Amino acid sequence: ADRDGYVMAVNAENGKVIWRTDLDVIISGGVGGTADYHVVATRDGEVIALNSTGEMVWRKKISSESLAPPAVDDDRVIVRGTDGSIVALAIEDGKQLWIYSRDVPALSLRGNSVPVMDQSRVYAGLDNGRLVALDIRDGHSVFDVAVATASGRSEIERLNDVDGDAVLDNNLLYIASYQGRIIATDVRRGQLLWTRKISTSTGVAAGTSSLFISDDRDHIWAMDRTNGATLWKQEKMQARQLTRPAVMDDYIIVGDYAGYLHWLSSFDGHFVARVYVDDDGILVPPLVKNNRVYVMTRDGNLVAYQLKPDS
Repeated sequence: ADRDGYVMAVNAENGKVIWRTDLDVIISGGVGGTADYHVVATRDGEVIALNSTGEMVWRKKISSESLAPPAVDDDRVIVRGTDGSIVALAIEDGKQLWIYSRDVPALSLRGNSVPVMDQSRVYAGLDNGRLVALDIRDGHSVFDVAVATASGRSEIERLNDVDGDAVLDNNLLYIASYQGRIIATDVRRGQLLWTRKISTSTGVAAGTSSLFISDDRDHIWAMDRTNGATLWKQEKMQARQLTRPAVMDDYIIVGDYAGYLHWLSSFDGHFVARVYVDDDGILVPPLVKNNRVYVMTRDGNLVAYQLKPDS
């Protein structure tokens, strides 16, 4: 999707456009969905669902705009609003199922993390630095834990948003905050397992046994998933405004403000490859699927790369 309201489906193999729909709105929240439904959010606080051929199925007004793609499963759409709301809508017709609301601090980063769903709960990071788990049926709070605690005298010093995406794997949720911590939580009991004081606004990526983040100084960290111990740290891309890392086999991939994609070894962080994509820069994390890397540049170019084996 682009800001001007166009939503496209693109063939992942060859880049050909399958369908293109003009919604005539300003899209703020990106695309979430399943094989049957594709959902976007708008600056005017609307949620719009399209079917598998790009035709509009329904549009629903909610209480605020959303800056994150909606989370979608076979039954419902979960939308994170900028006013502190988390809204559940029925996937078939957009009917509101429940709404959960929290106050938003006087000053926060402009952005929202994508809610994470499993079969029974919704997990969401909030602007006040907390992680909340909600019952997926009715939206009541199951548990609430602090990812970060505000400190300092000024509003800027007290910023502690959870704007980056989380990872849920085998009942363990990994989530990070700006000017706060990265935490690991056992979601079955709401139990905090370990914490590390690292600041990031882009979120967490997970490999088989490691976690990867780009911190607010654009240092890349690899950490042990079991205890948060540092495995390695790469500091040579400081101030390049890195995306959240993406994991591809034995590599991690990040984009930067200058339009480069960087491949690093997931074992020790050394540089493996670099490609120039676009001088307008890369803001969103690369997407890895079927041994390919897809990247959307700031000016709207969608580009696919594939690793070339050494000859």
